[in-house]
Amino acid sequence: MSRRSYTYILIVTLAIFSNSCSTYTNFYSPTFSKIEQNNISKIHRLDLSNQNLKSLPESIKKIKDLRMLDISSNPELDLQQVFEQLAQYNTIEILILDSLSIEKLPESIKQLSKLKQLSLAYNPKIDLEYNFDLIAELPIEFLNLKGNELSKLPENIKTIPTIKDLNLSFNTIKTARNFELLGMLPNLYSLWLDHNQLDKLPPEISKVNQVRFLYIDHNRLQKLPKEMSKMKTWVIHAGYNEFTQLPKVFTTMKSLFMVHINNNKINTIPTVYEAEKYSLAGLILDNNPITEKEKIKAKKLFKGFFLLSFEQK
Repeated sequence: MSRRSYTYILIVTLAIFSNSCSTYTNFYSPTFSKIEQNNISKIHRLDLSNQNLKSLPESIKKIKDLRMLDISSNPELDLQQVFEQLAQYNTIEILILDSLSIEKLPESIKQLSKLKQLSLAYNPKIDLEYNFDLIAELPIEFLNLKGNELSKLPENIKTIPTIKDLNLSFNTIKTARNFELLGMLPNLYSLWLDHNQLDKLPPEISKVNQVRFLYIDHNRLQKLPKEMSKMKTWVIHAGYNEFTQLPKVFTTMKSLFMVHINNNKINTIPTVYEAEKYSLAGLILDNNPITEKEKIKAKKLFKGFFLLSFEQK
């Protein structure tokens, strides 16, 4: 197997495992939803979501090696008390706090010195500026801010340089400054901007040139800015938009290997794909109104691709 082929396979594999943005689901299985005496020693992952809790069960104190805790959707939960109880757990790496009407996290979150993955999804009243100051010294690698009605990011997001994976789905992140700030996260690897009501991307998207996996699906995009040529992205998910032709900028992105651009309105392949050399080698065009003539042309143009799909439902 050639090195190039191996690279393609590696990137496709990473794309598959990165797709859900729920990296915290892949560690320390199995997950328990109850604490029973006979399984105390086995509990590393605990899911107490949707249990109408007002406080954590006393028996949680008996767990010695808790790595993941999900307490989402318990609206009456006293977070101050919760974090006082969690202070004993410097083993926690994954904490899921979705749909808890959070505004400000308790200061005691600072004691979770090994916390790598934090989900704060669906907390639309959240004070991000305050909370980013709290978690700035924690080793946060995955941060989920999905569905928080965000239109702009606070300036102090740049004080969390450890972020690798950032989920901003179901918000309205559009302005140039947001992208400038994202560009200040040196380790940012995967970025979710799906369902953000985007009808265009600003030229400043090029500031986020460190991102390897970019999710811009389920928006209203018709074109992509030429400045994206500066990006080092490997995989782009751009399905469910308003594209009528395959964007030309893909031929200028030197690291781009794979594009998902299914469920658009694409009916033509621009002639630039005949004339230019490019790194793209995987293309999913499913559920686009591409004519038979264009399909034949595309199959000739992209015959060296490891993946090329035009499937229709």
